[in-house]
Amino acid sequence: MARLKLLLIVLGALLPFARLNAQTILTPFTEITGRIASGGSQQYTFTAQSGAVVSLIARATSEDFDPQIALIDQGGRELFSNDDYAYPDNRDALLEAVTLPRTETYTVEVSGYGETAGNFALTLLPGYGSPVTIEEFTEDGWEGVNNVRAAQQNNMLSLSLQGTRRAGAAFNPAVQAPANFMAQVDVISVSNPSGWTVGIAARQNGDDYYLYEVNVQGLWRFSRYEAGTATVLRDWTAHPGIVAGESAFTLGLLANGVGFDFFYNTAYVGSVNDSALNTDGGVGLAVGITSALSSETSAQFDNLIITTPVNVDDERVIPQQIPVGEGTALVLALKRQNLVAPDGVMALTLPESSVQYARGGVNRVMLGRGTTYTNFALGGVVDMQGSVPTEAGGCGIVFRFASETDYTLAYIEQTGGYGISKREGDVFLPGLFGQRETVQRGRHHLLIIADEGTLHYYVDREYMGSLENAPQDGQIGIAVVNFEGMTTLCSYSNLWLWEW
Repeated sequence: MARLKLLLIVLGALLPFARLNAQTILTPFTEITGRIASGGSQQYTFTAQSGAVVSLIARATSEDFDPQIALIDQGGRELFSNDDYAYPDNRDALLEAVTLPRTETYTVEVSGYGETAGNFALTLLPGYGSPVTIEEFTEDGWEGVNNVRAAQQNNMLSLSLQGTRRAGAAFNPAVQAPANFMAQVDVISVSNPSGWTVGIAARQNGDDYYLYEVNVQGLWRFSRYEAGTATVLRDWTAHPGIVAGESAFTLGLLANGVGFDFFYNTAYVGSVNDSALNTDGGVGLAVGITSALSSETSAQFDNLIITTPVNVDDERVIPQQIPVGEGTALVLALKRQNLVAPDGVMALTLPESSVQYARGGVNRVMLGRGTTYTNFALGGVVDMQGSVPTEAGGCGIVFRFASETDYTLAYIEQTGGYGISKREGDVFLPGLFGQRETVQRGRHHLLIIADEGTLHYYVDREYMGSLENAPQDGQIGIAVVNFEGMTTLCSYSNLWLWEW
């Protein structure tokens, strides 16, 4: 059985992260410790590819210290931040499964909430925030299938396969993962003058598993194996980030329900949905031959890392910020953070729309030509302009609309208020409400996630809260929400709806 090592393992190189300064560079899966003085902070850096998915955890290691964490881009803009991801039981800070927008050097800043001071431990992880294992291939236990030969040498796994146009994998019974996970491995070398493939296998149970491969030509493929028979789910596909002929690189596979994302040197290269093998299972490594002539492919692997999502009381962690982005790009990031279903469809896009009202009350313009939705994510930008800046006029989105007296409304006010409320009959029921100075006249990004019986509401990327709301098939629309008699104009742009 392989020896599985958890956190606090020092690795030479797990990802292609640049070494800028040995004292401040974050190395994936390696915990860094430090101390924060009252009112102070410490900064660390790492370099990553566009589309990379990472998690950052700052743990308090001294009593009464409350760490905060922020991720800052190369231009000095704060992308994400967190204080307590599981308050009040846990004061640790977590940024989980965040999608990095560009290839550049990022800064991680750790500070203390308020005037707190103390010791902390900071960890950078590929994929999700809960480390399952790192396999260093120091002990036997790997067995090949489909005629693959497996051997451990110099703390690396060597695989070889002979024949023509075939692929095979190797698994270790000790290397398992739940249905949602990310696996990443370093390919140290791979060779076959006649043509090779190399990859990651996932959700293995017996002879059934998925296989993500790249080949010597710089193409990638995803297949499902059942009882030894392969079904190609995405045939060989090019991506500019995959370098033809390169024999040393990093591969990554992120599995989230029926959705799979694929990475090469931490850069995102594509996605596939499939529901046939949707259970826990083994994670393995694979090699293949592309030539019709008999030949041999040999490959060496190092540092197989598996991470899984952080759960609090068996529930997912709701991120406090969403990424910058619109439509398809934002949906991809939300999938990875388990906020939307991966097997949905982009059911609506609307470049521009508007509604105006000059009296008190709610004035709606329904969208989608009567189409109804139940579970969805609905986002877009609204420009809110009211004739009386000091009065409570605002803009909103109507959804789960069944009738004039049965619908739910998410809104913002030009005086700083925001909320969600359900209308029943002639009244709006008490719901979610808050006040924030940043919610004023002008442009704002809104996002509503309706997932079964729970609504999540984001304004300008910030999480405003959740509300229980019975799932109901209904229409959607835009609205002016006037609490006083005044003229309010709400202009919407880039509205989109992802339905599942």
